Amino acid sequence: MKLAKKCLTVLFLGCIAFSATACGDKKNNSKPEEAAETTAAAPMFETAIATTSTAVTTETSATTTSETMTETSTTEETTQTSATTETTTTETTTATETTVTTTTTETTTVPVETAAETAPASEPAVTAQKFEPGIWWSTGSGGDRYFCFYDGNTDGSLEDQESGLNMGFHYDIENETTLTFHIGDAPSGERVSVSFTDGSTVVLTWENGISETLKYQGLGNFDTFRFYSNLELCEMALDYYEEKSGYRPGDAAAMVQPDGKIAVQLYDDMGDHTATSAWYTVDRFTAQGQDMMGNDISLKK
Repeated sequence: MKLAKKCLTVLFLGCIAFSATACGDKKNNSKPEEAAETTAAAPMFETAIATTSTAVTTETSATTTSETMTETSTTEETTQTSATTETTTTETTTATETTVTTTTTETTTVPVETAAETAPASEPAVTAQKFEPGIWWSTGSGGDRYFCFYDGNTDGSLEDQESGLNMGFHYDIENETTLTFHIGDAPSGERVSVSFTDGSTVVLTWENGISETLKYQGLGNFDTFRFYSNLELCEMALDYYEEKSGYRPGDAAAMVQPDGKIAVQLYDDMGDHTATSAWYTVDRFTAQGQDMMGNDISLKK
C-alpha cells in the first residue's frame, strides 16, 4: 500500500514536472515570435518616418543674356550637385551645393565698305576739291563778281561788283565736268560746264552761253575780303569831288578796265551832250588811284 502511494506520488510529481516543462517551452516559443513581429514592424515604421521627413533643397539657376549694337555679354551658369545622404533610424537629409560660373564674350563689329559703295562718290569728290575754300574773282562778259566757296561743303555766296548785291548759292556735282548751280531764290538750278586750267583758275560756261573766268584770290570770306562795288566807288568819287571843288556833279558811272581797275566818270547830262567834270581810275580793293591828270588820289575819307 505504501509502495502504491509512493508510486502514485512519484507519478503525480512527474506529471507536474512534465506540465511545467511544456508550459515553459510554450512561453519561450511565443516570446520570440512577438519579438520578431516587433522587429519586423520597426523598420517599416522607421522607413515611413524617414520618407516623410526627407528635406530637399533645390536652387534654380537663371541664364541672362544682354545684347547691345556692338557687344554681347553671355552668362552661363553650371550647377554641380553633390548629394550627401545621412541615414539614421528616423531622418534622412539631402544637401545641395551650387557652383556658378560666369563667362563673358565680347564681340566687336567693324563696318566694311565695299568698292561698290565708295566708287560712285569718288569722281564728284575730285571736282569739289578743286574749288579751294575762299574768294574767287570772276571776270567775263557779264561783269565782274566774286565767289566765296565755303570749306567742307558745296555751299557759298557771291557778290556782284556792279551793285554789291550778295546772294547765297549751292551747287550739285553731276559729273566731273558738269555742275548744277542754285543761286539765291531761283526755283530751279542752272547747269554749267567746268574747265580747270590749273589749280587757281577755272572757266565756267553757263547754259545761256555766257562764260566767266574765276581766279583764286586767297582764303577768306566777305567779312575779311573787302572790295568796293562800282556803286560805292561812284558815291565816294562824287563826295571827293564835291569836297575838293564845292560842286557836286549830277551823275557818275563806273566801268571795269582790262587791267581790273575801276574807271569812274563824273558828269552832267546836258540833253544833247554830256559834260564831264572828272575821271578817276582807282583800285577796287583800296579805292586809291589817279585822276585824269595823273595825280594820286584816295576816295576813302
